[in-house]
Amino acid sequence: MLKDLRFALRMLRTHRWFSLAVIVTLGLGIGINTTVFTLVNAVLFKPVPIAGGERLVTVSGQLLTETEQTNGISWPDYLDYAAENQSFEALEAMIRHRAVISENENPPERYSMAAITPGMFGMIKTPPLNGRSFGPADGEKGAEHVILLGHHIWQKRYGGADVLGRSVRLNGQPATIIGVMPAGFRFPDNEDLWTALRPKAELENRAKHSLELFGLLRPGVSITEANSDLAVIAARLSTYFVETNENRGIIVQTFHEAFNGGEIRIVFLMMLAAVGFVLLIACANVANMLFGRAIGRSREISLRAALGASRWQIVRQLLVESVLLSSIGGLLGLALATVGTHAFDLVTRDVGRPYWLAFSMDWVALTYFAMIAVGSGIVFGLMPAFRASRIDLNTAIKESAPGGGSGRNRLTGALVILQFALTVVLLASAGMMVRSFFAAQNLNAFVRPDTLLTARLQLPEKEGQRYHDLETRRQFFDQLLPRVAALPGVTAVTTTSNLPGGGSGARGLEIDGRPNPDPKNPPRVGMITQSPNYLSTIEAPILTGRGFHESDGEPGREVAVVSRAFAARFWPNASPLDQRIRLIENDVPGEWLTIIGICADIDQQPSEADALPILHVPYRQDSWGWMGIAVRTVADPVQQARALRGVVQDMDPDLPLFQVETMRELIEHQHWFLNIFGTVFGIFALTGLLMASVGIYGVIAQTTARRTREIGVRMALGATTGNIARLVLRRGLTQLSIGLAIGLIGAFASTRLLGSVGFLVGISPNDPVVFIGITLLLLGIGLLASWLPARRAARISPTTALRSE
Repeated sequence: MLKDLRFALRMLRTHRWFSLAVIVTLGLGIGINTTVFTLVNAVLFKPVPIAGGERLVTVSGQLLTETEQTNGISWPDYLDYAAENQSFEALEAMIRHRAVISENENPPERYSMAAITPGMFGMIKTPPLNGRSFGPADGEKGAEHVILLGHHIWQKRYGGADVLGRSVRLNGQPATIIGVMPAGFRFPDNEDLWTALRPKAELENRAKHSLELFGLLRPGVSITEANSDLAVIAARLSTYFVETNENRGIIVQTFHEAFNGGEIRIVFLMMLAAVGFVLLIACANVANMLFGRAIGRSREISLRAALGASRWQIVRQLLVESVLLSSIGGLLGLALATVGTHAFDLVTRDVGRPYWLAFSMDWVALTYFAMIAVGSGIVFGLMPAFRASRIDLNTAIKESAPGGGSGRNRLTGALVILQFALTVVLLASAGMMVRSFFAAQNLNAFVRPDTLLTARLQLPEKEGQRYHDLETRRQFFDQLLPRVAALPGVTAVTTTSNLPGGGSGARGLEIDGRPNPDPKNPPRVGMITQSPNYLSTIEAPILTGRGFHESDGEPGREVAVVSRAFAARFWPNASPLDQRIRLIENDVPGEWLTIIGICADIDQQPSEADALPILHVPYRQDSWGWMGIAVRTVADPVQQARALRGVVQDMDPDLPLFQVETMRELIEHQHWFLNIFGTVFGIFALTGLLMASVGIYGVIAQTTARRTREIGVRMALGATTGNIARLVLRRGLTQLSIGLAIGLIGAFASTRLLGSVGFLVGISPNDPVVFIGITLLLLGIGLLASWLPARRAARISPTTALRSE
């Protein structure tokens, strides 16, 4: 083996440019694969980075008839599970809220908060950086409200000052800060602060399923065993409490299954499949290169055999060379993977990923890297090695013996077809994402996003809170809008439940005079509540009828404006104006609404293939606490952000304004995944395209070189340069056509999968522009890669060609 290695190093130095081409090709393939596996490992497999993270699990409720969905667990059920299970060291509970911290010297701010049982941080062995953690007394009924701050809030809001014992208002109620958690800690999913979960009367209701559970499995207990253990308890509870627990089960999941399942899992597995394609293309390319070199080394290999070398020794020598090349390529790939992983970590830091997702290489990723670095050398080297070791000594020793054969030609051709088929799939996926990205920028083009400032308000509207009734909410907005409109540079201000592209409220629909065939399953529509000038502020045109007046929405003046798509769906051959409809929520129908206008379509659900038709209602008719604000300005809208905050805080010092950004920024945040994953898939596709193009050029060039004497004979017998060019081109175009046909079949499947996970915005999974574009692109590149060797072959003089062998 040492002799084989020394000889392989000599061959690498002797054939520097060939070796460099192989190393770079494999480095790209291995680097991209290692990068994506590192990401997939972090998202789907790597334990949460806390003590005992590999045993930390989530526990959720589920209906036995709908096992694909999970839901919460009631407080009484939690107490039973915690007392009776045999699988957990600890089982703790949590309820998530949005919380507002306010105090006289600081403006109010809205944060993500978790109310947790006092033993939660003890279970995961994470004490506060400063102060103390929750104790049992903090979770007692009637205990004082206490808070643990996240480290980033402590730094940003308080500048790292001493806050222990500080009194603040938490959702308008007095609370005391008792500690600060370590930097980077935001358990379980980007929470900003924590309070002790104190049992209240509403929690005692076994029918109220509001808790999330987290548990630490005992050492040696599997998730399957824990599921079986809790299933027995769930069955017993369903027997004792039929009214609230019948048909209710429970499921134990890893953190990755609970937080990164579903569409996220599909996307990352698609990325892993895509880079697998890239590595296959690279290996096919290198295998073809080695086939070509094996032809040039046929006499050397024959001499080895004649001198007594066994076939295994020859195969071993060639495999050592290929593994050496792949190992060196792997080192290049490892450097690329380190850079790629860090770059992905940087661009996804502000997109709301779970805090515990660490995109960095660990021993699992390094093991994967080592396996593909060595395995690639074996995969692409094994077939050429076995081919080269099949020797006919009677002919191979002769210097004039032509190399190759129909069998080798068929194999190299099949590898080229594979390369192009895989490239088509990669290009289709990348092309769809790029098209979606540009389509997303042009959605609702009439809005003019660069002069529109947007923000969000959450009015406390629960029973007993200061905006709990409809009239109070109306009064707030009636005072807010004129004050904002009076700011210098503001040309219009409006409020809405859902900004353009931001979804809608889903309701059932009933049309007057048309009873629904199935009253339990009425047609679904999207509803947006808004101030009267909303459509004019976003510049959505009224096509027929009129928009809202200030008095619309008052008792006796319940009205609606519907979109063009709404009118076309429910009145395809008539006008909906003056027709009456009513909305149904939780099986309860509302007031009859009269349709007064038809507006242009506003794309509220750009990622949905079957978006709901939209209707608009005045906020006086249905005023929500969760509302967006849109401010049209004459200049840069960012300059109005401070003034807008000032108006809101002047009206209510405990009411924070959040998600303040321009409409352009809002669109970019809504579709960040298209930018990031479109770029990632684009890199995969371009790398595969480059490799496939070089591959078809190399194969045709090698094949043409082996047929030089045949070409000379043909030209001596009267063949023209056009005949020779067509002869060489025919092979390349045949392989290209077959690869395109196979690849398009796979591309249709991959783009449909992208559509199913919401990655296509504003385009169809069968978008003809993408499929025609990649077909023309590959045909053009394939023609060029085939034409260059054909042109060279057609210029060979017959006498030179006949003397070539």
